[in-house]
Amino acid sequence: MTRDPARRAVFLAVLVGAGYMFPLYLAGAVGVAIRADLGLTGTQLGAVVSTFFAVGAVLLPVGGRVVDRIGPRLSARLAVAGAAACLLAVAVLGGSYPGLLAAMAIGGVGSTVAAPVGGMLIARAVPPGRRPLAFAMERSSIPAATLLAGASVPTLAAVVHWRVVFAVGAVLVAAILLVPVPRLAEVVARQDRAPLRPLTPLLLVTAMFVLGSAAATALSTFLVGYGAGIGLGAGTAGIALAATSAATIAVRMTLGLLGVRVPGRATSAALLLVGAAGFALLAVPSAAAAWAGALLAGAAGWGWTGVLGLAVVQSHPDAPGASTALVQAGGCAGGIAGPLLMGALVEHAGYPAGWLVLAGLAALAGLVAAANGGIWRWISQGVDPRTGTSLTSERTGVSYSGTTKGVAVENGPLTGIRVLDVSTILAGPLCCRILGDHGADVIKIEHPEAGDGMRGHGAAKDGVPLWWKEISRNKRAVGLKLSTPDGADLLLRLAADADVLVENFRPGTLERWGIGPERLHEVNPGLVIVRITGFGQTGPYAARAGFGTLAEAMSGFAHLTGEAGGPPTLPAFGLADSICGIAASSAATMALYARERNGGRGEIVDMNLLEPIMDAVGPGPMVYDQLGIVGERHGNRSTNNAPRNTYRTKDGRWVAVSTSAQRIAERVMELVGHPEVVAEPWFATGHGRAAHADLLDAYVGGWIGERTEAEVTAAFETAGAAVAPVYSARDLVEDEHVRSTGMLTTVPDDDFGPLLMHNVMWRSTGAPGRIRFTGRALGADTDEVLAELGVDEHEVARLRAERVVA
Repeated sequence: MTRDPARRAVFLAVLVGAGYMFPLYLAGAVGVAIRADLGLTGTQLGAVVSTFFAVGAVLLPVGGRVVDRIGPRLSARLAVAGAAACLLAVAVLGGSYPGLLAAMAIGGVGSTVAAPVGGMLIARAVPPGRRPLAFAMERSSIPAATLLAGASVPTLAAVVHWRVVFAVGAVLVAAILLVPVPRLAEVVARQDRAPLRPLTPLLLVTAMFVLGSAAATALSTFLVGYGAGIGLGAGTAGIALAATSAATIAVRMTLGLLGVRVPGRATSAALLLVGAAGFALLAVPSAAAAWAGALLAGAAGWGWTGVLGLAVVQSHPDAPGASTALVQAGGCAGGIAGPLLMGALVEHAGYPAGWLVLAGLAALAGLVAAANGGIWRWISQGVDPRTGTSLTSERTGVSYSGTTKGVAVENGPLTGIRVLDVSTILAGPLCCRILGDHGADVIKIEHPEAGDGMRGHGAAKDGVPLWWKEISRNKRAVGLKLSTPDGADLLLRLAADADVLVENFRPGTLERWGIGPERLHEVNPGLVIVRITGFGQTGPYAARAGFGTLAEAMSGFAHLTGEAGGPPTLPAFGLADSICGIAASSAATMALYARERNGGRGEIVDMNLLEPIMDAVGPGPMVYDQLGIVGERHGNRSTNNAPRNTYRTKDGRWVAVSTSAQRIAERVMELVGHPEVVAEPWFATGHGRAAHADLLDAYVGGWIGERTEAEVTAAFETAGAAVAPVYSARDLVEDEHVRSTGMLTTVPDDDFGPLLMHNVMWRSTGAPGRIRFTGRALGADTDEVLAELGVDEHEVARLRAERVVA
């Protein structure tokens, strides 16, 4: 079984979907035998199936909320147990009509948690790009059960009693309970009760499910009986039912493979209208019409649900279980009405009249689909369903109601990935913050007494570090002393269910504690291990203490930075650490992708502070190797082009000018009143202009010095030239572009209330990053995380008393 949480989630969803609906399809497949044995009318047989749906329709809204709270593992077990109990009850109690009704009621109870499980699992554990196919597979599990029942059961029922068939089905479904289901609680956000907004489009979807389910359920319940009545025979009619299910699967899987390229609104409407034509064709009493009509009615009339299931959870990401449950309740309502209506029509007006009525229901559902633009708008236009804002300009779009600690982002690209942040200071924590911003469940592990040194970096307010709130956002905080045997054991237990571990101890430290890569891979071969050090795991400098300042010095950055003839200049912030942290997040995601392609084996990433900034400084080593030239300091000037500098304005502000492109350089000189230099031969190249930087700076600096910053920026913008003001933090906060594009955002914090901080680094329409909560107090989530490992309260108290945890 793969360790990919997304695949595990889909596997579980398919099993649950196939199992919980199996009683209904057995009932349809042996409907003729049930009626003959118990002397039931068509209406009474319809009532048997409707009982299952009636219980589900009443309890599903509650079941959806329960699923969102208790997670997939228990929900899946309850769902499968309910289906097996229903099948067994039919075998035991099915000798009478009341007993048959009671047995189906048991199945209905199980469906109240089973129906929402698939949608919730996929919403919480499957990245958005893979969701269309995931929903297609989950939705196809239900007709797959129909296919199995239709292909084999009618023939089997001709040999053994139909109650024996249900007993065999109970054993098969119960066997699903024996399948080892991987731990998935960590990829499910146990949300508080979230409102179902937008509601109107969701209600229209529910109406579609009422109508579509009524038609589809009646088809599966009465097709075998109808086929037998027109001379196909029970076995052949069962094969027709199986073929109908196969066609439904084919349509759903095709739409899933096409993914977001499918226009959901038009596709759903068209399929339902084609399905309506199929039901109308069934009204023609011939074997050929029955085959063609059944295929069209099943494939088109019910093949759209995977596309719509995706739309529902995408538009209601805070409550995927509850939103799915409401729609499924509509399906149950249709499941009640369809068989009852069809049974009555068959009994009093005949099959043709019944098929025509079902055609009308499917056509009406198609019209509702065509009218329901709201449910698709959130996906096709990249609009956040709760705020109506465009995700192309708002990266988070998150609706806050306090600093709740959702374990996973519902639609982040790293949803379902668990990261252990065992690093300190800046590079490793920044790497993990980026992963957490994009959906990963990050567990921040710190020394239970000293904590991460980042807690002491930067300014503080009322004794609370401000930088910590940002660098450790979206991370659950656990205090754990790794140097102790108990602490090492707990880390290994956490690593067993993790996908990425990021650490920055000196080489050999983890090995000394018994938790090095070799041991970690023994408990979890798929774990990606990112090791960040000053100089790498090997080489003569490996054992040296390493900090960003040293990397900035050795990389060539300090040598090139500063005024000509002045000392080398270091940056006033963690430049090397920040570059390394961003690079490490990229390395971690590449390693996760590589794991998908190499059979699930996790890689060890050896990352050092020196290499990324050395790369960023430029091709200095290559230039020296080929030309023997060593770069020197030139202040704010560039050796590649000119004018390039900072210039003081009339009102005492500073602006920066860049002319990397030839045409931009020409525009600048024309703007400042010296177009004659453009005609000089040396002006035609960047190096030529750089050689005349004194002259060009004098022209540009003189012009800028006679004007205010506002006048300079306005003139440059009009001329199509490149200029920017030199900003302080205050200027950034006040800048209209920075605020309007969401580069800075306000997040609620337990200590400070609304807290301004940097937003997620980039925009993404399909899988936006989100800030769920700010950096937390040391050990704030220790109890919760240890409880997920199965550590009881007494053991936690002992560990805390021995200062192993905090």
